[in-house]
Amino acid sequence: MLIYLVDNTIDGQGASPRELRAVLGRLRPEVEILTEPFAAVSLDRVRSLSPSHIILSGQSHPWDDYSSDSLRGVLEVIHQASQPILGVCGGHQQIALAYGAPVGLMERLEPGDGYQGAKRERGYYEVETTGGGVFKDLPAKITVWHSHCDEVKEMPPIFKLTATNETCRIQAMQHEERPLFGVQFHPELFNAEFPAGQTVIENFLAL
Repeated sequence: MLIYLVDNTIDGQGASPRELRAVLGRLRPEVEILTEPFAAVSLDRVRSLSPSHIILSGQSHPWDDYSSDSLRGVLEVIHQASQPILGVCGGHQQIALAYGAPVGLMERLEPGDGYQGAKRERGYYEVETTGGGVFKDLPAKITVWHSHCDEVKEMPPIFKLTATNETCRIQAMQHEERPLFGVQFHPELFNAEFPAGQTVIENFLAL
């Protein structure tokens, strides 16, 4: 079993890939985890590696800072890979972008560039889920860790909404025909008080 972890940060400036890798190593110590930068990802690479699962990490910068050429391989994988794919935070937004849905700041509170002056959802927040998929065996309301300024503005076609809250409506989504999932929160950052994120990851790895 090989988990292919896509590092969506620029120059390793974000913690998401490291935190995901650490949790995956604890939950599945017997499984190989390969982390590669987003610009190195291609459908041919995925086919040669033949991983069991693909996880798209959070990003480190606004999506406007990423060139379309550098993202082309990841977007192709999102569209065509047969493996289960989980997009986490920025990875969730990346799935939406791959299917033509708009992504942007939740709200700009003050003038500024990029994330400066933008509204940020950071901390443990409650979300309401529809159950099933990565939310199997979880209650209708769970508390999970968030850290983001951007959000998916509209549902992409052929996806269904699977979690929501008042701060950010599209908290999670699932492709209607493929094992393709996006969560706006960070399931890898769970603890004894708020353990739901672990179940989300375990459910995904059980696919």
